[in-house]
Amino acid sequence: MALKVIKRYRVQDLEPGMVLGRTLLNEKGQVILDQGKVILQEGTLITRELIDRLRNWNICVVDVQFLAPPPTAVGKAPVKEEKALSVTALAADMLEWMSEPTVLSVLLDRLARGLGCLYPGDHIFISLLEGVPVRWWVIAAAGSFKLPDVALEQKFHGQDYLAGQSVVIGELSAHKAPPVLARADMLSMCGVPIIVGDSTVGSIELFSQRPDAFADEDLQAIHLCARKAAVAVRTAKISDKLRQTAEERDLLYEIMGFVSASMPPVQLLSKVADSLGNYLSAHAVAAFTVQRLPHINKTTEVMMRNFSRSDMENLKDIFVERWPASAANGDGETNGRMLERQRAFSVTFSGGKSIYVLPLFSRDLLQGIIVLLWEYDRKVDFHRHMDDMIRIVSDQTALGLERHHLYTGVEKIGLTDELTGLSNRRMFNYLIEREINRSRRYRRPLSLVMIDIDHFKKINDTWGHPVGDLVLRELGGLMRENFRRLDVPVRYGGEEFAVILPETSLEEAINFAERFRVKVEKATFMNGRERIPVTISLGVATIGNSPIAEDLDADTLLQMADRALYQAKQSGRNRIAAGRNH
Repeated sequence: MALKVIKRYRVQDLEPGMVLGRTLLNEKGQVILDQGKVILQEGTLITRELIDRLRNWNICVVDVQFLAPPPTAVGKAPVKEEKALSVTALAADMLEWMSEPTVLSVLLDRLARGLGCLYPGDHIFISLLEGVPVRWWVIAAAGSFKLPDVALEQKFHGQDYLAGQSVVIGELSAHKAPPVLARADMLSMCGVPIIVGDSTVGSIELFSQRPDAFADEDLQAIHLCARKAAVAVRTAKISDKLRQTAEERDLLYEIMGFVSASMPPVQLLSKVADSLGNYLSAHAVAAFTVQRLPHINKTTEVMMRNFSRSDMENLKDIFVERWPASAANGDGETNGRMLERQRAFSVTFSGGKSIYVLPLFSRDLLQGIIVLLWEYDRKVDFHRHMDDMIRIVSDQTALGLERHHLYTGVEKIGLTDELTGLSNRRMFNYLIEREINRSRRYRRPLSLVMIDIDHFKKINDTWGHPVGDLVLRELGGLMRENFRRLDVPVRYGGEEFAVILPETSLEEAINFAERFRVKVEKATFMNGRERIPVTISLGVATIGNSPIAEDLDADTLLQMADRALYQAKQSGRNRIAAGRNH
């Protein structure tokens, strides 16, 4: 009498006329339905249409039944060989998946389902290490058993995975397995670490309700899948880092643009807080200005989104405790205590809410406060790069608030050039010192462009000083139109101009300068119907992120830019020359 023999096939190797050997189930253990009809049950005839549907559903392998003699001649070796071939095929499929623009969670889900097809009835979990403090998070799973997220110290054999060791247990009852496994009648397991470089980044685990369900060949098979998963994780981390770097750069540019636009404090704080809250996925955002009065530190709410009034009252108590009037005014404070109070900090409210408070200090004076809230207990412990970025945001926003006070409260000292509407030399001296200090602190690039109108004396001598003033005004307008909002164009004196370029490398500064040189050369400066030819020479200098930048000051940067400008004029004018620290 002929018996049914079940063999496992990759979907791409199926042929019409084959018959399903086992009913296919989804990750919940339910029969897969198509428009309410069971089509993937045991005994179903495989057609070309069904093969196409299996591919669309990302099903990797299926069991096919054949009629064969009694299995007296069927040994265990072919079964092992068949499984080895299936695992190799799954690993090959992973390489194909990784060539697609697929997010990591989707790829790992495919891997889990593929392993679920190879180990029907067993339960597969793929976990990754994430967060601070580090936790194991289940990213993908296959099977009806739900393994909850558990902390590292509670992770079954988590320390073995961290040490790079695999785990095979034939009888879980002989080990101190978590109660959740016993309640689910799990009797055996196999687990391997996912290793990137020298570090464990996750694990692949299989649990079975059968004792001694996993042998050495299964361990080798899972190791092969773990190596492919490691490649996927490493690729995803590189992509995430590149994306994160780009997003952080865009955020800095956006916020520094707000600052450079000389917005009123209410508008500036609102825009910065909103941008930072969106970037960090905060549930609620609030911003406050600080008014320093005798014996009191008064905070004024300028923006609030999704904050409850009870939370706001709690915040006011925190502000008074953290920054009393003496701290706000700098009375009797030691440098150490003041620095401590300048730092951002986290607070956990009742109900599991997590608060992040970012004070905005300028010259040891509290200018404003930004508060972010999450509806869950989040340990806001950013990595170093992120912490540096947030401090830059804090410094730049405080600078913008201080600049507003300078403009509005001390206008009589003249911070704006009357003819061009640009910042004047006095304002330039103040801003360049601030940007130099920021560049040193965070090892960020800072560039300076010095600009001189070619043969300006000839313009005055030929057309008169009113026409010379017209050229200066129109050049100032071109500078405002053609540089970024975060850049600071300045009339340095006479026919000489300067542009401060934060967060800008030498190569980027040269590109900006060249585009502006061409813009000026092509611009139309008119005296009535007569065109006035105007060209400019430019000198570019940059402070990079090398240790020597710590020894450079504003005078040194100016000297480098001046020397480069002199070189450009000596080389024929209407060109750019560049200098840089080494």
